Amino acid sequence: MGTRVRWLATVRGTIKVGIGTLIFASLVFGAESFQWDWRHSEALTAKQSLRHAKVSNAERTAMARAIADQLKPELGGLGGMSEPELEDNVLDTAVKMVDLNGDGTPEVIAQGTIADGGCSHTGNCRFWVFEKSGNDYRLLFYREAIQSFTIQPSRSNGFSDIVLKTQHSATASTLRLLRYNEGRYQEAGCYDANWSAANGEATHEMDEPRLSPCGKEQ
Repeated sequence: MGTRVRWLATVRGTIKVGIGTLIFASLVFGAESFQWDWRHSEALTAKQSLRHAKVSNAERTAMARAIADQLKPELGGLGGMSEPELEDNVLDTAVKMVDLNGDGTPEVIAQGTIADGGCSHTGNCRFWVFEKSGNDYRLLFYREAIQSFTIQPSRSNGFSDIVLKTQHSATASTLRLLRYNEGRYQEAGCYDANWSAANGEATHEMDEPRLSPCGKEQ
């Protein structure tokens, strides 16, 4: 009887260790499994302004109103403009219609441009994702400084994952993985991308970026 008890305890301990090992492995190797489809990254331009988007006038007005509502806190209200003037200014925001969840109704990716003053001197611009809700557009995500975005082939809760890139220099940038959860996009990972490598005292640019968890570059 004592031998059987000791055997059961050993088995249970082995199972616990195995489960713990699997959990630890998923945490440790999770960053290594991150894949960035960087060849399909894109940055919107002034040529894609909401003013010239192929949408109905009602949809254009609703999108402009949604973006304007996001800008008001930054401007401290209307920034000296009337509501119509602000919405007219917002029409310079670049937009792209993308069906992120495959339901036949496209979501709106919006990005500030130099033309509308929505970018920093390093080329990082305001970035939004909106979802159509009735006659309006509901915010799914906002970040202040993004240089480009990538619609990933992977999905979370029915929505395409998105990778945002913030440029720091010609060869270094920060990536943020967005996954849809609980009704909006949330940041699910942060990675450094570096396109340069040291070779003695010299450095050279690489064909593929070297990725590492933020702040842990080797």
